[in-house]
Amino acid sequence: MNLTNLRQAALTLIAIAFPGFASAQLVHFGQFDISRDTRTLALVRALPDGNPQTPDPLLNANYTRWETGSSSALGYMHRWSLTSGGRHNWGVGAGVGVNHFESRGGGDDDTGVSLRAQTELSGPAFGGNYFTMLQLSTFRRSVFFIAQYNPNPEITRLGFDISRYQERGVQQTAFAVRTALDQRRRWFFRAGIIDSQDDVQPFIGIAYNAF
Repeated sequence: MNLTNLRQAALTLIAIAFPGFASAQLVHFGQFDISRDTRTLALVRALPDGNPQTPDPLLNANYTRWETGSSSALGYMHRWSLTSGGRHNWGVGAGVGVNHFESRGGGDDDTGVSLRAQTELSGPAFGGNYFTMLQLSTFRRSVFFIAQYNPNPEITRLGFDISRYQERGVQQTAFAVRTALDQRRRWFFRAGIIDSQDDVQPFIGIAYNAF
């Protein structure tokens, strides 16, 4: 199957599985990745506050499953912009979350409320643009980092990202290449490798980004 047919098949599957997903704007970002032993789902919705001078607060939901356990969370993040009018945008955020950890390897399950902090930076990069974010949580001392590079769409439909998630006793690192499935560059097909607990596996995924 060539790339054009792959895009068409993916868009058809999206239309069947998620009717009205984008038009209703239920979420502004969604991503699902799957490998042999891992499942990762992330959903983000912006909550417009009517102030164009400040970034919108975010409501997010995350679920990650690996061979010996899973982690899920709901969170709210209020954000502030530290730069304005520049080529590079730097912001910070603070929020709260409700988290659950389940062990399938004989450990103890854990549920609790967390405090969260994050910082994000974006702007132009050579031949395209970049986005980076670091998020910290008090729940099981979790850390999430992502860096994305998006070449100019006139050069290529591809994009690249690397991410790292860790909490007490859990570590995952993923590298992905994504290709835009539509002209507006909101739907993407993803493929890459994930290192989960020192076990490297290929994965595929689908993503939607309306930011």
